[in-house]
Order: sequence, then C-alpha cells, then structure tokens
Amino acid sequence: MEQEASSGSSGKLMVAQLAGGAVLGFVGSSLLGPTVISWWYEPPSKDAFSCAGSVRSALGQFVTMQLVCAALGAAGLTLIVFLIRRAVRNRGQSKASPA
Repeated sequence: MEQEASSGSSGKLMVAQLAGGAVLGFVGSSLLGPTVISWWYEPPSKDAFSCAGSVRSALGQFVTMQLVCAALGAAGLTLIVFLIRRAVRNRGQSKASPA
C-alpha cells in the first residue's frame, strides 16, 4: 500500500518537474529566441542586404503575443477551475444538508 502512495507522489513530482522544465524552456526560448534566430538572417558582411532587423522586429512581436496569450490562458484556466470547484463544493453541500 505504501508503494502505491509513494509511486503516486513520485509521479506527481515527475509531472511537476516536467511542467517546471517546460515553463523554463518556454521563457528561455521567448527571451533568447528572437536574438538567436535573427543571427541566421544577418549576413557576415555588413555590405550585403540584411533582413535581420525585420526578422528581429517580427519575432519580438510574436514573443509578446506568446507571453500575453500564455498569461491569458493561465488566468482563464485558473478561473474555470475555481468556478468548477466552487460548483462541485456547493452541489456537495446542498446534497449533504437536509432540505
């Protein structure tokens, strides 16, 4: 019985570690991605035509959109979970109390 409880908690720990790593990877790619990708579009010679500035600007706007959408999604999901839990709790209380 203890093994089942410990494997369940180790599973939760693994999921938490994976989620934390995913969040760190998302933030790191959002912050460093535009710079790294714009290097690929910048020619070694400054005399040649370069679209690095346009790429950097577009990626900056994309990262901003990504972060705003992530924040809205987190807030929305938190609100939905809160409302569902409250409804379930209220339903349980109404069933438990005699009418």
